Amino acid sequence: MSERPVFVVPDPEEPVTEASNSDWDERRMTVVEHLEDLRKVLIHSLLAWVVGSIVGIAASYWIVKLLTLPLDLAHYQPVVLSPVGAITVYLKVGMLAGLILALPIIMQRIWWFVSPGMKPSERRFARPLLVSSIVLFLLGAALAYGFAYLGVQMLTRFSGFTGIGYIPVLDTYLGVLMLLIVAFGITFEFPVALVLGSLMGVISSAKLKRWRKGAYLVIPAVGYMITPGADPITPLPLIIPLLLLYEGSIIVIKRLKR
Repeated sequence: MSERPVFVVPDPEEPVTEASNSDWDERRMTVVEHLEDLRKVLIHSLLAWVVGSIVGIAASYWIVKLLTLPLDLAHYQPVVLSPVGAITVYLKVGMLAGLILALPIIMQRIWWFVSPGMKPSERRFARPLLVSSIVLFLLGAALAYGFAYLGVQMLTRFSGFTGIGYIPVLDTYLGVLMLLIVAFGITFEFPVALVLGSLMGVISSAKLKRWRKGAYLVIPAVGYMITPGADPITPLPLIIPLLLLYEGSIIVIKRLKR
């Protein structure tokens, strides 16, 4: 996508001339072109999700087997409560898998949209940021899967202690697990958002240092909100990596001289 002039609101005190009207028309057309680019990004992302969902639905049987492995290890047999419950589960899992498969294309298209507003020296970070966003999302998803395993193990011990049996409903179990996977994956993307914000001139390492105290309050609060369990220990495996990623973002942005 070629370089385009930045949209600027004209000065109301500036005398209106035929030349200024012509400049305004050019700038207005530039905004229309940006909206057209945004439309292309949305269409490409949606198509990538559709194609990924087709692949995900085709592989949904094996994906469900992997996601329910913590239940199998604890000797739980999941059940469905409606005749079409299993079909609905496989469709939901396939669509989520499709979103994860489409993530590289979606991130690439987003970068393609915002890159014209950056300098050529800043665009060289496109590939590292793209790879980092994918790796961080997968790390967050893996951590959510680990939480599912720990949660099932804790539930097994609780059931053995109280004598109350547990019959896992497949739709409910996978719904909670998929919500955790998406929440953890998106949460782990925030260092990429910080670096991208620094490249766009919105965030600096100095600002992040000033915001450190607030971040050390907000991050644990978010960790306790999105992790299962009422004990104070369970969210720590999420909170500690996020705090480390925040500090790492400061170092990276400072090395970028931002």
